[in-house]
Amino acid sequence: MRKLEITLTEEQYQHIQEEIKYYNRVHLSEGAFGGYELCLNVSVPDIFGSTLEMKMANTIDLGEVEWKFVNLKIGSGDGRN
Repeated sequence: MRKLEITLTEEQYQHIQEEIKYYNRVHLSEGAFGGYELCLNVSVPDIFGSTLEMKMANTIDLGEVEWKFVNLKIGSGDGRN
C-alpha cells in the first residue's frame, strides 16, 4: 500500500484551515452542505514545481508544494496489523 504525502508550509496549512472554518461557518448558517477538493497539479516532465489548489465555491491557489509516494509498512503503528 502507498500513501501520498504532500508537504505544506505553515502559511499554506494556516490558509487551508482558515478557508475550511469560513466555509463551514457560512454553509452551516445557510443550512447548506458541501465539501472541498484538493487538487495537486504536477507538470510532466517535472520542469516546473507542483502546485496545490483548494476548490470550494472558488479556486484558491496555495502555491508550490513538494510531494512523494511513501510505502506503508504493515504493523508499523498505523492501525493495520
